[in-house]
Parts: sequence; structure tokens; C-alpha cells
Amino acid sequence: MDLDASSLHFLFSTYLDGPDIAACAQVCRAWRSVAASEVLWASKVAALEPHPHLRRDDLLPAFGDSHRAYYAWRWPLLRRPLRRILVESDVPDLEIATFPAPETLASGGSGYEASIAVGANSSGGAGPSGASGEGPDSMEGVETAAEQCGQQQQRQQQQQRGAVGVAWEHNVVQQATLSPAGALLAFTELAATRMGALESWVVIADARTGRRVCSVALADPHPPFYYFWLSCGTRLMFLSNWAGDVVALRAVDLAPALIPLSQPSPAGTAGPSAAQQAQQARQAGQEVLLCTARPLFLAASPTSTRLLWHGNSLEWGMCDAATQVSEDGAEHDCFFANARDCRCQAPQWVLNAAGEELLLMPVLHPDPPAGAADDSGILVLASLESVSHAYEAEGSRLSPSLLLILSREVAPFSSARELSFAANGDASLIAWVDCGRLWVKWQHTGAVHPIWPRPAEEHAMLQQQRAAAQEVVSGGSARSGGGGGSNGPPIESAPWVDRGAVLAMQWSPDGRRLLFLLHAGPSPLVALSKRPRFRWVVYDAPAAPLPPIADAGAPAGWLGSLTACCPFNPSLQFLDRYLPFADQYLRSLQLWDPDSCAFCFASRGRPSVGEVSEEPNVSVQHVPRPNDAPSSSGGGSTSGGGGIASGEVPPLRIVDAAPPVWLAPGHMASWSWQ
Repeated sequence: MDLDASSLHFLFSTYLDGPDIAACAQVCRAWRSVAASEVLWASKVAALEPHPHLRRDDLLPAFGDSHRAYYAWRWPLLRRPLRRILVESDVPDLEIATFPAPETLASGGSGYEASIAVGANSSGGAGPSGASGEGPDSMEGVETAAEQCGQQQQRQQQQQRGAVGVAWEHNVVQQATLSPAGALLAFTELAATRMGALESWVVIADARTGRRVCSVALADPHPPFYYFWLSCGTRLMFLSNWAGDVVALRAVDLAPALIPLSQPSPAGTAGPSAAQQAQQARQAGQEVLLCTARPLFLAASPTSTRLLWHGNSLEWGMCDAATQVSEDGAEHDCFFANARDCRCQAPQWVLNAAGEELLLMPVLHPDPPAGAADDSGILVLASLESVSHAYEAEGSRLSPSLLLILSREVAPFSSARELSFAANGDASLIAWVDCGRLWVKWQHTGAVHPIWPRPAEEHAMLQQQRAAAQEVVSGGSARSGGGGGSNGPPIESAPWVDRGAVLAMQWSPDGRRLLFLLHAGPSPLVALSKRPRFRWVVYDAPAAPLPPIADAGAPAGWLGSLTACCPFNPSLQFLDRYLPFADQYLRSLQLWDPDSCAFCFASRGRPSVGEVSEEPNVSVQHVPRPNDAPSSSGGGSTSGGGGIASGEVPPLRIVDAAPPVWLAPGHMASWSWQ
């Protein structure tokens, strides 16, 4: 069938990406003509960057005003999936490395480890058990022929197993963070000068190859401790300390440094001039100070370069990373301030299915009700458009009563100090923890149901089922889908269903699964015992939105299901650096894989074989999706037997996950977002 030029233009612009169009250009002269059309590539650029405020039209002159050349540069930064796991470790040459995502995780640990895991590096670093390649009697700086041969074999194993180390130049590297598509990787380099001063750099590397792309020397000596990429993939936000322990929010526009200045000019274009190249070089790496506060938390808009910040435990404001140009502290708009100290952490900026931008944030009661704590209030979804219009009309900060009028109530909370919250991608599901209880709300129906802890009767039933399963394992039979015998650690019978503190949570990319971390024991920051006291749990929401009240006779699984993973102890770096500010870090570090079927985490020891030690390791946990149809048998332990009366807590299906799969030595891990 012959297609005319307009039909080909429609098909190319609607259904094909750049690489596919390049392949079509080889078919015939007519297709090549359409594939080279500047009109086609202008439409492809608009589709690639659907939100006008994230477009970089200012960079077109660097590509000779060619939309085709611009698209070829922009597409990998926004759309090419990386699907790799980022691991931070103490292994020489692999302090920061990316690993290929597993093709399958359901086949068990041994096969996966043989094909993917990296056991050592070219410098004789730690292997799977964390042991050093050099013995205690080896002479420093002297390498025998056998050692050199072993290192060569280790290099070959690295290449075969897919690990890519990131190049770095100075003494200390930390805080590695992938860009949204995983194309780029930001991290901090530190070095001490001869005079004892500290120098720091923001380094950008190619996450696929490990090649160093550019670096930004920071004028302020305090190194960044938190990175946040904007959706455009070329602007990087970071937090660092400032004078007097104040936290500063700064931004760097990396686009000028990322543009390949030495690229050949596309046919028919002049390419960037010498003046344009010089301007790009000057603009590359200019950091901008946006605001300062103590403490300071932030969220980024998914459709623009604007940021929502929460500072000094009181104020809420916005700033723009693209338009702010002040170098010595920018004037920033504070549109609301709570009357009293609100010690909650990071806010969230979400885009619902209707394209409405919403701000998820807590508002304290101006006058707390009788018997309520001073920091009690209401968790709300505030409309960005309504808040902006009201702020412009008022000309001053909004009052709590006016902000509540402009917002949709999510739920009241008892104490902001014990509040944490997270919405899925379109804010159709919102989870929050208030005074130890985990709740989930379905925005479409207004249904609010408790998820954690579970009632005591469910806990008792689960314990009985686990005891029965343990007898089967003890008798020599393997339990389907579980861990036992030689396939993994023994079934852990410590109570967890009706107790434990929720320390962190993150929604999966598809917005249907909630990962949360439980801890049972003393303070998590001093949990150094060898007994595993932590556990990841995955909540799977039912496919259909739930009504506000359960009907009489609702079966087990009506509310969804919980999948309990093996107990473990997190790495010390995760406990010390990330967990105290989990609400903020889990806004930019993705534990879930892009398909929402697995997650990665760092532990002490190897939970896959029940090992508890002080050696940090990274594992990948596969979490099969449960059957949406409620069932009272199969697939693991199931809480609840029959129906429930109206007004009672609906039962959940509770299943045990298979043991995780060991990936590599490391004290922190995250997945690429797309």
C-alpha cells in the first residue's frame, strides 16, 4: 500500500521514536524525505516535551536551529530507558557502579547470582562475602604474578557480568543519584587541600558507560548531601549546609555542559558559532542559590521548573530554578506559614489524571480542639492554581482557614511530629502514617482504610498458618514461593503483623503498590544487634476503588494484600544518612524497578541465606503481583477466613515473599526511574 507524504508524516509523528524514524528513512527516497522534514521533528520535539515550561527552546541555536539535531540530543536524556541498579559501596573501583537489571527474579537466587553479581574488582576489593583480596601478610604496594593474574580474571568477570564503574578523580565520593530516565548520574566528590580546607564538586557522569561528562566546582565549601533532578533531566537541585548550620537550596543548569559542542553540524545547518560555544562554556555549571532555611525540605513540579519548599518548620513557599538569578540569596515567595512548629518533612507535588497540579502538605489547626495536641491538623491537597490566584489577590500570606477552603481534605492527623505521607503518581491513592498507624485513602471514593497494624485475630491466624508451614519445612518439604530449607532462611516466626513502627514508604511507579519498612525493637538508629529487626512489606491495593464502608460479608483480600519479605538489618549508612530523612530521600531515590515487580535494598549480611553480619550487601526482592480476585487459599498465608460485619476492619490477604536475591556488595542502592 502506497502512503502519501501527509499519511507518512502522521504515522511517523504519532507512533515512532527517533531511532525508528531513522530506520524508516532507509526504506526509500519518499520515506527519507519525510523523515528529514523539519516540520516532523518540530512536532516530535513538542511530543517529547509536552509541558511548555520544561522545554529548552533557548538551546536550539546551539544545534543550528535544527529540531532534528535537538531531538537526537534530547531523546536519550528523557526517554531512553536505562533499567540499571545504582550501587554505592566501599569496593575499590566500584564505589559508584551500575548493574544491569535482572531478566528474571523468580527463578531463585543461585542462577541470578551466577549471571549478574559482581564479586570483586580490579583492585582486589571485597568479594561476595566482603573479604579483601589481599591477605594479612601481603606487602603493601607489591603484587605477585598470581595476584595480577587474579585481578585480570576479575576484570573479565566484571565485563561479563555487566557492572559499570563510574570514573572519579578525588578522595571521597557520595550521594549518587540517577536522573529521571537514568541517562545521567550526579554525585559529590570531596578532597582536602594542602591547607586543610575542603573542596567539593558536583560531578555528572554517563550512567550507561560510567564516563565522566562534566563537573561543577562549588564556591561554598559545604558539600551537597541531597540531589534532586527536575523532570527536564538537565537541571539539578541540591541541598547543602550553609553558614550557621542553615541549609541552602541551590540549582545548576547542566544543559550547556551536556550539549556536544564538537558534534558535526547536521546537513544544511551551520552549527553553533564560536560565540555560541563560548557562551555555553561560560553558562555551564553556574550554581544559583534559591533559598535558605533550617531545616529545609522540598518537592519539584512534574510540569515545570518550580519548587515547593518547607523551611524553618513553619514556612511554605515556592521558587523557580529557571528564572532565579540571584547569587547571594534570592527573594523567595512564602505563601503560607503554620502558626506553630510543624516538624513534618518533605511535601509532595503531584499531577492528577485531569492534569491538575496539587500540593500535598499538612496544615496545623489555628486553634487546636480540646484535648488535641498543639501540632495536630489536617493533611490537605491544595490546588496550585487556586493557591496562586489567592496569593496574588491577597498580596500576603494565606491564612490557615483560607488555605483549608482552597484545599481538599485528605485526613486529620494527631501530631505533625509523627506524621509522614506519600501519594502515588496521580494522587488517586494517598498513604500516611499518624502515631504509628498506616492508612490509605482512595481519592475517587473518599474511602479511608487502615493498613497497619492488623487486628490481633489476623495475627493469631497468621501465626498458626506459619507454624503449620514450618512443620512442612522441617519435614523436608519445600514450601511453594517461600523461604525454607536450602532455598533460603528459615521462616521467621517473630510477631510483626500487629506491631512495629513504619519508618519509610514509597509507591511503585504504576501507583498500585506501596512499599513500607517496619522496625520492631529499640530505636532504629542504634539497632546494631545481630537479630534481624527490620522487614520490608508491600501493600497491593485492589484493582477497583474501594467504597468508604465495607459491605457485610466482605471476604479476605477485599482490602488488598500484604507481602512480607525476609527480616534483615539495614546497612549502617542507610540507617545513618537516609532513614532519618526517608520522606525526602525517597522522593528522588527509586527503590522500585520500573515495572513495579521488584525493589532493591541494602542490608548487613545477606538475607537471601539468612546471614547476619556487618558487611553491607545489596539485594533485589521480587514481589509477585497477587491475584486481584480475593482468595482464602494458595499463594502463602491468608488472614481472615469468612466475611465481616459492616463497620469492622476488612481483612487483608497476607503472604510471604520468596527470599531476595543477592546482587553485590554495597551500602545503598536505587533503581532508574524509567
